[in-house]
Amino acid sequence: MTQSNLKTHYDAIIIGSGTCGATIARELCKQNKKVLILERGDILPLKESLLAIGALADEVPVSGKLKDMRALATGGTSSLYFAVATPPPIDTFKSLGIDLTKEYKEAREELPIDYLPDELLGPQSLKLRDSARELGYDWYNQLMFVDQSKCKSGYTYESKWKAKDYVDDAIKDGATIINKAEVTKVITDNKKAIGVEYKLKKKTKSKKFELCKVFGDKIILTAGVLASPIILRNSGIKNVADRGFYVDPNLVYFGLIPGLKSKKTFVGAMKADLEEDLALGDVNVIKSFYRLIMMSLLKPRHFFSYSNSIGIGVKVSESLGGKLLDNGQYQKEFSKDVYKKLDKGSEDALKILKNAGAKHIIKGPMNVTGIGGLLRINEHIDSNLQTEFENLYVCDRSFIPDTFRDPPTLTLVCLAKYLANHLLSSN
Repeated sequence: MTQSNLKTHYDAIIIGSGTCGATIARELCKQNKKVLILERGDILPLKESLLAIGALADEVPVSGKLKDMRALATGGTSSLYFAVATPPPIDTFKSLGIDLTKEYKEAREELPIDYLPDELLGPQSLKLRDSARELGYDWYNQLMFVDQSKCKSGYTYESKWKAKDYVDDAIKDGATIINKAEVTKVITDNKKAIGVEYKLKKKTKSKKFELCKVFGDKIILTAGVLASPIILRNSGIKNVADRGFYVDPNLVYFGLIPGLKSKKTFVGAMKADLEEDLALGDVNVIKSFYRLIMMSLLKPRHFFSYSNSIGIGVKVSESLGGKLLDNGQYQKEFSKDVYKKLDKGSEDALKILKNAGAKHIIKGPMNVTGIGGLLRINEHIDSNLQTEFENLYVCDRSFIPDTFRDPPTLTLVCLAKYLANHLLSSN
């Protein structure tokens, strides 16, 4: 085993470079803290081509054949997200002893967050909205992480905020990042976190990886909902996922409207809430994603008809259950009620598509919107996001209350700023 960076003791070691890790690193480095970021993925070009997506996308089984997708690359899963900026549930967090009011205000001022005007929404999205509203659905706009100054000619991938921007800021201010570093556990001594053990991928044929250790004052686990619970368990915290977790499934329906002239647009910019646990949304994906879906479904008519395509999604928020197995695999079965909800939402989705004039409507495979609920505030972590081990903190989707099922990116930015403020004030 290599004692990596033995002579270098860091103020903070951050595990993961996604939304939370990037934000915390940026905030700490602005105050001249010595920060190390350990990232499992590589430094990869962030693009929306199929080759680029294939290089960074990693799928993890969570329920039967269903898989949740994450991005293993500097900047994490924000390189693949739809850029929806749902405000954090301020009152929910306040009831748990965490006040994000200041951090939310700061994030709104700092990040490109706003509603998109009609001119940045494709004809297919506007057609979907008009049809839904004509039928009486409360089809409303959502806040988006989009820099509209970069959308002079319409949709651009570059206009969506990504965590890698904050990683780059942190590195400019002195942060160190080690890529291809898969953390196995947090090193503890007398109930206190003192370092991290990780496997570093090697390029040599004789040795696939090297086991390393690195040490620091604060260890911050931001590896994401699919990895952090496993790392915590490997580090000695036993009650992880003791009430299971949720997996929110979704279905997507696609139709064709001759002469629609569909074009690239921002997915998820509009939605409608049917019930507390059932929602519809705009799923008019870009051409490369669309063709990949049609190829997998063996639908040649649709494959060659992107300019006529229109799509709508159905999402169900399901209850906690299932297990995180000892081998690190997620295991869960959906209840009959989940399938009934999907059927109910599908009826509404099809009604909206048909009212819009869509023909040749097809159903895509069931997918995962997101998972969570494995950790709980005031049980697994306290109101400062510290675990039972002193100086070991968690900051990612793992502990967001299961009553909040909307896209979590803005909430994660706020939580990361909250934790960074605590760490800076406690020194």
